[in-house]
Amino acid sequence: MTVDWLAFVNVTLYAMVASQHAFYALGMEAAQRSLGAPAYVELRNALDTVLQRSLPVLYGATLLVTLLSLAFGDARATAALALAGLVGDAWFMLKDDVPINERIRTWTPADYPADWSTYRSAWLAAFRKRQLAIAAGFLSLVLGVATR
Repeated sequence: MTVDWLAFVNVTLYAMVASQHAFYALGMEAAQRSLGAPAYVELRNALDTVLQRSLPVLYGATLLVTLLSLAFGDARATAALALAGLVGDAWFMLKDDVPINERIRTWTPADYPADWSTYRSAWLAAFRKRQLAIAAGFLSLVLGVATR
């Protein structure tokens, strides 16, 4: 049995990206909706601080390996769809989620706007679009590996 290492690394990295999206779908969204404003602000700011360090590295590595798969891999069509999923995710993140994150970062658990929950709802709505983009890209990669 031979291993297509490029496909293996691509699926593995993409799975790590997709796992964040799946975690939100499975419970993080509902958990955030159950929080009052002070707890929500504290959680969002803590998450944002941690993820600003780790996610760019993961996304960069995933993008690089997906591009390599597109250029040199055996399943170029599925790599192209995976790339489209990453680009879609990045588009919604930069267009919608990042500006909301920047606004929330200015809040404290003791000082937040009265309409704070509308920001939460808008962020989660944009994230659902990101979830669909990443799910489609990940499914494409998995099908590409499974159908060889």
